[in-house]
Amino acid sequence: MRLTLALLSALSLLFVWSIKGTIALRYFLIASTLALLANEIGKLRWSDIKIIRIPLGLLGILSIWFVMQAIFISPETSWALGELKGQWLPALAALIAGVLLAKGISGTSSTRFINAATLMLGIVFVFSLQALIAVAQSLLHWLTTGALLRGLVPLTGGKLEMSFILNILLAFLTVDLLGRSTGRGRLLPVPLTVNLVCLSVALFAMYLAGARNGTIGLIFLSLSALFLYLYDQYPRIGPQRTAAIGIGVLALIGAFSWASYQADARWKVFGETAQLAWDIDNHEEWHRTSLPRPLLANGQPADESAYNRISWIRAGLRVIAEHPAGVGYGRNAFGHALREHYPHYRGHSHSGFVDLGSAVGLPGLLLWIAFMASLIWHGWKEFFGRERRLAGLVLVFLGTGFTGRMLIDSVNQDHMLQIFFFLTGVLLVVSAERKQAP
Repeated sequence: MRLTLALLSALSLLFVWSIKGTIALRYFLIASTLALLANEIGKLRWSDIKIIRIPLGLLGILSIWFVMQAIFISPETSWALGELKGQWLPALAALIAGVLLAKGISGTSSTRFINAATLMLGIVFVFSLQALIAVAQSLLHWLTTGALLRGLVPLTGGKLEMSFILNILLAFLTVDLLGRSTGRGRLLPVPLTVNLVCLSVALFAMYLAGARNGTIGLIFLSLSALFLYLYDQYPRIGPQRTAAIGIGVLALIGAFSWASYQADARWKVFGETAQLAWDIDNHEEWHRTSLPRPLLANGQPADESAYNRISWIRAGLRVIAEHPAGVGYGRNAFGHALREHYPHYRGHSHSGFVDLGSAVGLPGLLLWIAFMASLIWHGWKEFFGRERRLAGLVLVFLGTGFTGRMLIDSVNQDHMLQIFFFLTGVLLVVSAERKQAP
């Protein structure tokens, strides 16, 4: 009964994590989930930890560096320690909750209703429900105004948050399809039709969200899955069918990408915008947002999102060069560092790597990259190992997707970091479990 309540609490947390104005509820559900799973701590054995010791060890070293750097290097120790308490500790708590939940469920009999497969299904159900709500909100707007709601997601408060969820959902669904098509089994204990329905809803929700970076993630995921499928099936299906399948899937990806390109005029001036944005010394608009943006050759102002993000990345590289040991962990460490030259600037860089590098310096950045690489390697090893765990491939896609998204979005903060850590904890354990892992 306690494990069932813990699962319900964790799935409820997964749902509310992305909803605005639920911070207090999030903390309550994190605490409730951990309290319900407290007895699982006593059941842990060294053999349970040993198989995932490298990612956990690197995370521990990374956390120690964060604290030591905040105390001995940061010029704003109090602020950095406060950010660690408000940002990093809840993320670690989410990871612990994921590990304990997966370990408790994986340790039960596979004949029970609650097992590793239903845990995977529960995660997919929550994200699919959020995608469906987003689609319903857009369709309701169409019924009342005659136009679909694009680029605005009332449920999450922003397209970044929605596309972040959708990329994770699509990773789970893609791995399930890959497992079915290659004979490796199913990740989700449901008919194929359910997967296809969820996939259709997720793709439509991604189109409605209108997040370019989410679309880039989708293309990368699709190409990766295609490569893995053809690599796995080439000996069986032969060169002609391999080529036909590859061309067909690439055509579908291309059609979706073209539709997204045509629906978003910002793509057509991206190159020119990028050139202007990189020249931060001769333009002030990137740090004085009240000024009008520079004009393109067609007389139109540069796209705000692309211009600002590229300028901030360029400025961030300069910040890291000036402060190679960082200025202290924090969501807005980039802004804190920039105040040395631009006292009025506030905020983050919209690039997770720039934010992290500005915060904890090159040592912290390298430790983070090593941690992410260990997650990807663990998943790869479990997927291609003797057990062929599909959950391992989900971890690979989760790790590579989050790493790629950090290049162009500040996803390594707030609830998105907590979601990532929770799922990382779950997938580390499920992919390594030998009893009943999908």
